[in-house]
Amino acid sequence: MGLYDFTFYDLINRNAVSFKERDAWFEVDDKRSLTFSEYKAKVDCLAFGLQKAGIKKGDRIGVLGKNSLEYFLLYGAAAALGAIMLPINWRLSGDEVGYNLNDCDPKLLFVDLEFQETAEGLKDKLQSVEKYFNLGPGGGQFSDFGSLMDNPGDFQAAEVSTDDGFVIIHTAAVAGRPRGALLSHGNVLCADMHVDYICGLTSRDVHLNVLPLFHVGGLFLATSTFHAGALNVNVSKFDAEKAVALIAEKKVSVLIEFPPILTSILDQHEKTGTDISSLRIAAGLETQETIEKYQKVTGGTFYVLYGQTETSCIATFGPYNDRPGSAGRTLPLAEVRLVDDYDRPVPAGQVGEITMKGPMVFK
Repeated sequence: MGLYDFTFYDLINRNAVSFKERDAWFEVDDKRSLTFSEYKAKVDCLAFGLQKAGIKKGDRIGVLGKNSLEYFLLYGAAAALGAIMLPINWRLSGDEVGYNLNDCDPKLLFVDLEFQETAEGLKDKLQSVEKYFNLGPGGGQFSDFGSLMDNPGDFQAAEVSTDDGFVIIHTAAVAGRPRGALLSHGNVLCADMHVDYICGLTSRDVHLNVLPLFHVGGLFLATSTFHAGALNVNVSKFDAEKAVALIAEKKVSVLIEFPPILTSILDQHEKTGTDISSLRIAAGLETQETIEKYQKVTGGTFYVLYGQTETSCIATFGPYNDRPGSAGRTLPLAEVRLVDDYDRPVPAGQVGEITMKGPMVFK
């Protein structure tokens, strides 16, 4: 990599020094935790294992599964090798899963036990996939994930630039079919910095990771938290009772959500009286009633936003109280305009197409 480049793997190395023994990840389902230095060590081992399995720069790694430590380790190892992650929406039908995978030709596919029947039924159609692995410690019919970790971690570093691809996330249908948006290391890191700057995230924060890592919102809040040297508390599936208990136990301070997640948390709080006052930041798409109730109960701030996968999650972002009913302010490193059919800005109050330019626009 060049003198002026900085990648997600560079961030992993930086955090292993800057936040060495601080907790980086806590896996709720099986109580596993990793410090930032331990995360880097496991990423290096996995990168070596992936390299032995034939992964090189530019190769795609498909993932069909729910949030887990192994999932986030794959993001780190892919970054180290210059490989490109291809997370698949597990809510899709088997045919849709097959289409998205074939759209991007992954060399390896990692699959949760829950979705291995789907993957098995697609094998004859997935010509690019050379090997299948179980995702996580839960076992399954494919090769063991642990087999990739049993090595010294001495992988051959790739020449990866800030502008190289990091993840492909499929987005809105065009002519009836979704398309894969390629996001670079620079896209991800710029989005992280915007979230950290606007929300004031620090290493003292704790993020409850409830949105899926195949979604740009779930991924980018996880990476923004990691970027700040803060703790990701990960759950594979949202449950209001468990979430409220975790907010109290882990002093969770950050949450990105879509309805009805926040409403469910507030309802559970009312039911149990559990203290959720640590939740100083919530962000996402929400009703006025729920936003104002959250802010009253916790004293925290709700952040509104507008964005797309193609803009690395957000294009506008800001506190709800700044202007209730808005979608926040344009980001510091972005220009957002409404234009007509000839790309001319339209006057305030008129309908136009939303356009954005800046370092967060996808490749």
